[in-house]
Amino acid sequence: MFSRPKPGESEADLIHFQNQFLAARASPAVKIVKKADKRKGEERSTDAERPQLLDNKDVVMLDDFPDILPALTPGPPKKSKIKTACVHFDDEDPEERLENHDQHITAVFSKIVERDTSAEAVTMPVPTGDPFPRIFHRSEIKSEVKVGSGRKSIFAQKMAARRAAEKPATAPSAECTQIRSASLDVLNPEGSAEEAPCSGNRDNRADDVFISQRPSIITGEGLGSQKSEQEAQAIHRENLEKLQSMSQEEILKEQERLLAQLDPSLVAFLKSRRSGSVGQKNEIKMEQNRPEEFVESLTVPQHDVGASLSIQESGLEESVRRDENTKMEITDDDLPVKPRKEWIHMDNVEFEKLEWMKDLPSPRQKKTKKGMQARFSLKGDLIPADADLPTHLGLHHHGEEAERAGYSLQELFHLSRSQLIQQRTLALQVLGRIVQKARAGEFASSLKGSVLRLLLDAGFLFLLRFSLDDTVDNVMAASVGALRALLVSFDDEKYLDWTFSWYQGMATFPLVPNNEEEEEDEEEEEELTGTEKSQNKKRKDENKPDADVARYDVVKGLLKTRIQHRLRYILEVVRPVPTVVLDILHILTRIARHSSEACTQLLDCPRLIDTIVKEFLPTRWDPHVAEPGCLLTSLHGVACAAAMKFIRVLASGGRNATARLLNKFEMKSRLIRFTAEDPQDLLLPREEAIRLSTEAFRLWAVAAGYGQACDLYRDLYPVLVRILQSLPELLSASHEKNPIFELSVQRAAAVVTLLVHVTQTAGCTAELHSKLSSDSSEDSEQIPPPPVTWNQVSGLLPFLETGLKKFLQVISQTETWQILQPLTTTYMIYLGVYYRACGQQPSVNPIDCLEELERLTSEVLQPLLSQPAMHSMWDLLRPCSALCNPLSCSPAPESVFSIVSLSCTGGKPPLSLLGSKSPFPFLTALLFLIDGITHIHKGLICKYSSVLSFEGLKDYLHQSWQTVHPSVTPASVWILRHEYHLQYFALVLARKMAGTCPDYNRHASLHHCVAMALLSRLLPGSEHLAYEVLLDLAFNPEFLPFLCLSSGTLPLLRIT
Repeated sequence: MFSRPKPGESEADLIHFQNQFLAARASPAVKIVKKADKRKGEERSTDAERPQLLDNKDVVMLDDFPDILPALTPGPPKKSKIKTACVHFDDEDPEERLENHDQHITAVFSKIVERDTSAEAVTMPVPTGDPFPRIFHRSEIKSEVKVGSGRKSIFAQKMAARRAAEKPATAPSAECTQIRSASLDVLNPEGSAEEAPCSGNRDNRADDVFISQRPSIITGEGLGSQKSEQEAQAIHRENLEKLQSMSQEEILKEQERLLAQLDPSLVAFLKSRRSGSVGQKNEIKMEQNRPEEFVESLTVPQHDVGASLSIQESGLEESVRRDENTKMEITDDDLPVKPRKEWIHMDNVEFEKLEWMKDLPSPRQKKTKKGMQARFSLKGDLIPADADLPTHLGLHHHGEEAERAGYSLQELFHLSRSQLIQQRTLALQVLGRIVQKARAGEFASSLKGSVLRLLLDAGFLFLLRFSLDDTVDNVMAASVGALRALLVSFDDEKYLDWTFSWYQGMATFPLVPNNEEEEEDEEEEEELTGTEKSQNKKRKDENKPDADVARYDVVKGLLKTRIQHRLRYILEVVRPVPTVVLDILHILTRIARHSSEACTQLLDCPRLIDTIVKEFLPTRWDPHVAEPGCLLTSLHGVACAAAMKFIRVLASGGRNATARLLNKFEMKSRLIRFTAEDPQDLLLPREEAIRLSTEAFRLWAVAAGYGQACDLYRDLYPVLVRILQSLPELLSASHEKNPIFELSVQRAAAVVTLLVHVTQTAGCTAELHSKLSSDSSEDSEQIPPPPVTWNQVSGLLPFLETGLKKFLQVISQTETWQILQPLTTTYMIYLGVYYRACGQQPSVNPIDCLEELERLTSEVLQPLLSQPAMHSMWDLLRPCSALCNPLSCSPAPESVFSIVSLSCTGGKPPLSLLGSKSPFPFLTALLFLIDGITHIHKGLICKYSSVLSFEGLKDYLHQSWQTVHPSVTPASVWILRHEYHLQYFALVLARKMAGTCPDYNRHASLHHCVAMALLSRLLPGSEHLAYEVLLDLAFNPEFLPFLCLSSGTLPLLRIT
């Protein structure tokens, strides 16, 4: 008796039990009986008949399977699924199967549409004496008259012959003579026409007279009545009477007027209707010649209507022939392939259908006042109307104006909806290139109207949005590229990065369109609070259709279509090529610049930020990427500067967005990774590594401006000191004019900008500590102090001051100074922020601070103000001013109100506020530093009196307050904000000098006028400047008396 397997026994134990069972040759407890298959009959082989196994191995035996494998033969053909579904067994009841597949009669008779017989003529049957209709035999058909073509059925031929027999007979000679004489009387009322016989050779001629006088255009079939033919004949007789009453000259005049008004194609159609009114093909040619034959057979005077009708007919034919002659006639010689008789269906060559095979006519060379449709090449260039391009370029097609090369916008829209992937991709690519060139202003002087506005009105935005949902990678890539060309301006991004290190350059206005409808709604909701207004506005936008929202705000319309979710899917799942990834990152950056609401929607998109941080900002990647000549096939898993810039712009959306990025998405570890290591050691291409490091420092600066990520300053303090020590080495490489050097200067400016915000945050630590200790009430909001103190940042001053002195030594070298000016500007801003905060620190000795200010004034600033290069910089204020040159703020030629642009397309000229020679950023930083020094040390105010004595500054201030304020646009608001900072600091210095310097009186009236003009021009976001101007400048009693004495006006104005 064998025991059963127990829990815990292994497979080896089971094999051991099996061997014991086989060795004992015991009978199994269960016997397997194989049931015979009904389809194969009785089973012939049993287990007893199987051969005994030579060993104890388990061998599987298959019935009816040979021991020797058969030769390889092709597999049987696949069976149809339909045939297997229709297999029927012998025992199946056909009646039951029919009942199962039977359908109701409504499935057959549910879509019956009756033919409209209201306009059909009803004829009564011919009465006969037979009780039933007479039955005809098919042998009788030969003796009957056959009507129509021979392809009709026998029954149709019989019925047609019977209808012909039922019509009134027209054979009697008396009726023929009556009709013929009546028709001749109509044509010749004087009776000068001779009477033609009704028999013999004149029978056909009489029939021609009758047919020619029936209406050929108006048949009366649409009247739907039994008297339709009589009505048409009455109208025809009325027309003939009208023609009879007119002279030949009047008829020709009316004929010319009609031919001039009617379309030539309509004239040809009417002529074809007249020639085809007989209804038989073999009589068409006879009908065309019938009017001339009829006129020749009649002896009608020249002034009669008959002669007039022939002239009219010939004039019509001449007009049609003239139109036909304008087109190139096609003959057998024009065809590229000569038709042969043995070819099927080529016995009758249809030249009209083969017209496209002939050579294209040359485009019109003469200039016309009438505008022509714009056509573009595959590169997006505008093709001139008279350009004769070869056909091998692929720019000719069989659409409208086939002789002109290129594609119109309408044709490209049509191709974008094609079923062919290549056509859809090509159309979207060409549209993207057209948009990019249109935004660059290349079509402004050639086209009438705006290409962008025309495309947006035609639904171009939603065409791109629908194309993003396509399943084909090429179509998605083309739509992403076109959307990037529509939204993103690389020149705008370039100048936004250029001004990041300026005074308050990090803060920019949201790129939200100014909607008139929203302004009207805000006027109606003035009584509501801010939260209620935002909720009401959000609710209204949700109720509006996507097209209405996109009509005044493209970015908001795209967000309403949940474009961020689709872009996340493309990045995460599709994983496109690097070019498409960069385009998507640029699009997301532009959406983040729209508003803080857009930043919140991007942050709330599931897995969007996670995917970007994980895939494009990893801490480790393949080192082969940094090898020269390495071609990236995928950007996933490689650090990317565009991704870091997107995170930086997203952090600029507010304090909350920055906190979410640093804490939830682990951006602190990325900041440490990309700032602690030198760009040369980042295992990336050199330029990409410098850009990535620069964007990392800018992101850190944004966070430090909100008082966040300051704890990283303590961890990376040695790294910052090392970078500051290496900055003076840029002077030795300043002679190398290459992109790497300019990128290095931008990275250095970003580092100093970071220190500016860290120092500003550290200056508030002591104040926040004192408030936190003194305020013990729980109801008041308590702001925790930042984790950085003043002692931790004060040690960097010597490095920065030394670097500033070295960089100021090259101010006379124009080319070198233009490259190093952004870095020097940040040095000035840092010193101004440092000394402003230094005077408020309780741990700093005031005497030491004043001595440092005196030393800085005597050793650095006064020698700087005395240099000739500074005189040139003050003189450049007026040429580079946006107030004195309003055209510098003019919008771009292809700007649309629904897409906010900063009008930097094509770059700014050197002599502009944003140009390379602009003195505004450096002079604003210098005045900011002077304001901080004179605020702490009042005794140094007179030492800076030379600043207001520069002729360039006085000329600029005098010109600026007299000019008309430029129109308020996003570009003008952004540019003028930097110019107003310079004017404000100049006026603050003037106010300080008014009470201390005796020789200031001659400038008081000018500064007061500038202050009043500045007060009227300040825009939202500059409320603090307006407060300071009202408090200390606009109504300052030290300004007004001099204004009254100098101008002799406002004598009643008194200040109490």
